[in-house]
Amino acid sequence: MSGAAPDIRATVVAEFYRHTIDCRPAWKLRALGQGWADGLDGLARAHGVDVE
Repeated sequence: MSGAAPDIRATVVAEFYRHTIDCRPAWKLRALGQGWADGLDGLARAHGVDVE
């Protein structure tokens, strides 16, 4: 990944999710670009998962 900090060990680049428009399902893509220096443990904690 160009320009990324060297201490980042896990990243989320985009979020792909289902959305409803006029009562019809549609898919959306949102660019995020978040990173965690403590790897997957940090990513899981950011989403409410208890990691030991």
